[in-house]
Amino acid sequence: MATTQAVSTTRSIPRIGDRLIAAALAAATILLLVITAPQIGLTWDEPIYIVAQESYVGWLHQLRDAPTIATSQAGIDTWWEINHEHPPLDKLWSGLIVELVGRSLDPLTAARFGNMLLVGGLVALLYLMVAQSYGRIAGLLAVIALLSMPRFFFHAHLAALDIPGAVAFFIVIGVFWYTRNVQGVWKNLAVGVLLGVLWGVGLATKINAAFALPVLAFWIVLFARSWWRFLRLTIMAAIGPLVFVGLWPWLYYHTAERLVKYILFLTVDHWKIDQWYFGASYMPPPWHFPLVMLVMVLPTTLLVFAIIGLARGLRDRRADAPIGLWALGALIPLLALMTGKSMVYDNERLFMPTFPFLAMLAGVGIDWALRRLRRALVQRPNIARAALLTIGIGAFAPQTAQALTLYPHLLSYYSETVGGLPGAVRLGMETTYWCETYAESFDYINANARQGAIVWAEDWSHDTLIQYQQVGLLRGDLRIARRDGSSSVLPNGNRTSIIADMWEADYVLVQFRQSGFTRDTERFRNEHTPALRIERQGVILFEMYERK
Repeated sequence: MATTQAVSTTRSIPRIGDRLIAAALAAATILLLVITAPQIGLTWDEPIYIVAQESYVGWLHQLRDAPTIATSQAGIDTWWEINHEHPPLDKLWSGLIVELVGRSLDPLTAARFGNMLLVGGLVALLYLMVAQSYGRIAGLLAVIALLSMPRFFFHAHLAALDIPGAVAFFIVIGVFWYTRNVQGVWKNLAVGVLLGVLWGVGLATKINAAFALPVLAFWIVLFARSWWRFLRLTIMAAIGPLVFVGLWPWLYYHTAERLVKYILFLTVDHWKIDQWYFGASYMPPPWHFPLVMLVMVLPTTLLVFAIIGLARGLRDRRADAPIGLWALGALIPLLALMTGKSMVYDNERLFMPTFPFLAMLAGVGIDWALRRLRRALVQRPNIARAALLTIGIGAFAPQTAQALTLYPHLLSYYSETVGGLPGAVRLGMETTYWCETYAESFDYINANARQGAIVWAEDWSHDTLIQYQQVGLLRGDLRIARRDGSSSVLPNGNRTSIIADMWEADYVLVQFRQSGFTRDTERFRNEHTPALRIERQGVILFEMYERK
């Protein structure tokens, strides 16, 4: 029975040994991300977030030096208008981290470092939650499972909001779990307030944190009904939105109007972004897209072991067994995206909150398989060691091997379930997205471009190229093409860029994001031969064209 592999869940505070292991895992994860960060291409969401980092920290400086001006409507609008479509907290956090480490790291890694710290914290908490319930081996396996998910590993590097939103979601659920058995009126009230503050912090990071409330509500109803737990959840629901507003200065003036605009942006007014799905472009894709895409981008072995972990864990008869909570944490973010009430796009990016919980289930599943095999072969130790090693390696080897062949272009990873990247392309899925491949062409362009040459990429990508210029990876004299009517959010970006189309450019960069292909793109490719092409596993990821 599954209970033979379980560890007591009655302890509220992890043992010192587990805390030391968690800290070591966090430090190793952060180091790994920093080492691999320079190879991970800049994505098109990052430039505006980096500018927002600088702007929000600038407001803090003004708040210190001239608080009356900083808190006036003019002061708020000056510093907080940039990227006001999304909550500010992660950008503010990352900006503060840049001030601490900016001289020790290259500019892009510094801008991303705050989120790498959050991933380290996520790994530590994930380990503790699994280890406390199912043992250290299961905890270690869960951490390895998470970091061996190629798409998650890619996102873990970025100065974007998807991973911070997933971390905030996870922290709220983790703290709820550790405080689930608190007794007494005042302690329950204090826990409710704590959860409300954390949930508000999560909402001020990204809207994904909102999913924590239904996850906890469903878990209480289905697995552990308690008046005290409902009370804590009620307090959490009341305090969270107040903290959210308090942490977002943009909402200090015209609060109701700006809140309505934010809610509309999340639902019906969001920018329209196509999703390429089974050979057709959708906006948004069908309801089943999140589930199908998850199967396609989650390593097959981890999906199988997550199902095993779920099945075995649900047979766990202990009071407050955690598997039901973890399953809801994995499922509800997906269900929220299947309602059709918001835009769904960019493949797996919007359901990052699901991945840590699937890693936890996979860790439990692998650990159960290893324990079961060890018991079955107890009389044959040599065979047992070989079999255990085979399962351990087999759980992580396929996706690791694929990731090494694709690296650093991990947004092109597809699981063995669909035949990897070649199989996914045959099915009509996007080869890549988010323009992370562009940097592959810079050595050639920097060495060969004439003074003032024009470089063209997709409409959404001009700021990415300008950002590369501003950090010194792309020559500063080059002019970046942008379409008529568009503008740059970067300092001096409008002055250094130029309105031009691909037919006027000296260099044309084409990532194989099929939903971004236009008739002009197709015609241009038919009429020109690329000077540079990037392929992985026999599939084209990127082409660069040069006008002679």
